[in-house]
Amino acid sequence: MKKLIIILNILAAPIFLFVACEDRPDGYEFPVDEYVYEIPDVPVTEDYVVGVPYETKYRDTTYHIWWDAGKKAHQLYTGKPTLGEYDLREDADVLRQHLDWGKEAGIDFFILGWGGRGFNDTILMNWEKLYAQDNARPKVVIRFDPGYRFKGKDTLQYMLPTMDSLRFDFDSVYAHIMMHDFAYKKKDGKPVMVFGNFTNTGQIPRVNDFITFLKSSPTVNNNIWLMAELGSTWASPEQWGFNQTNGYSAGPQYGYVRPDSIKPFDAFYITNTTHSSYDRYYSQYSYLDYNYRYWQERMRPLGKEYIPTVVPSFDNRIDEPTSDVFFIPRWKEGAGQGAYIISDTIGGQYNFSNFTENPYKTWANVAKRNVGESRIIMVYNWNDFRLGRNLEPTVECGTDYLRYTREFFKKQ
Repeated sequence: MKKLIIILNILAAPIFLFVACEDRPDGYEFPVDEYVYEIPDVPVTEDYVVGVPYETKYRDTTYHIWWDAGKKAHQLYTGKPTLGEYDLREDADVLRQHLDWGKEAGIDFFILGWGGRGFNDTILMNWEKLYAQDNARPKVVIRFDPGYRFKGKDTLQYMLPTMDSLRFDFDSVYAHIMMHDFAYKKKDGKPVMVFGNFTNTGQIPRVNDFITFLKSSPTVNNNIWLMAELGSTWASPEQWGFNQTNGYSAGPQYGYVRPDSIKPFDAFYITNTTHSSYDRYYSQYSYLDYNYRYWQERMRPLGKEYIPTVVPSFDNRIDEPTSDVFFIPRWKEGAGQGAYIISDTIGGQYNFSNFTENPYKTWANVAKRNVGESRIIMVYNWNDFRLGRNLEPTVECGTDYLRYTREFFKKQ
């Protein structure tokens, strides 16, 4: 194993030798001969833009089940929500509290999924009213999911009636949400949107034409900054169609699953940072540092950007008790300071005495070292209690993770 690592780093050296680091401490050079190394603290000299995916949850009082993004959720979860099992469809006070907590954490925008679901429209109307009352609350970015137009189809085809329907929906969301004041925009005024569900869109022939078709309507007229949500683990840009010689692969003969799928987008981020590899776990943050830097350096010449993803913590044993995926513990300050997990049924068998610093802080430093021109960092996510990735306050942690988020990404 040691010999393999040495070989990999020799091969990697030409790639990273002349890389410049944004916001890095004076005198720090990006390693070219190490695989495992310490991540230096990156002070906040200018605010970062914090985006957080936001899941729609509601309580089914008939069957007494909490629902999460249209899927039945477990009645067990990692960390007990301070608000209990709420219903975002019915209770505007829940959204008000979430936006106030987001303001406290320094969150700039929440990403809300939109895939033809009517109750999200109600949430958006409430959101706009609450933002008008206090424009320091987080704005909204729409995650546009075209999959709802293809339900029941085994193979997605580039069908004009379906494309016309999607363009109508896309135009409507753009005009009636993203052009309003409570929607997040870049400094140049371009609304920011997310395009999700690549499992479906990857099956559509000529994905470039598909995205171009949506963006070039008379309503949008290409006045949009479109982020692609890559539902994968720590992949390389080559997996998504990047080719070092000409910028993009010419087709599936290169072995890429989704040829040219990165071409029509302006930015990219990943949602799944889990893994069961001990080598990755042992060198998690330096591995991420290399991966994020590799993406960023290859997107920049193409006029594109990579958005680093940060996870506050992770524990999926409530959902999958036999999982071998490595987890990220929570951090407790003050008396009894250290790292721990919340799941009471399995918490006693793990010893985190080797953690001497908040893992969330270390991951935040990795993201800050590799941020792009927009200075956007994605914290994934707000209320995923099932996998323990939530920023939303819990009984166990209180508002600690709101405070951490502001401390790590905003000028004090």
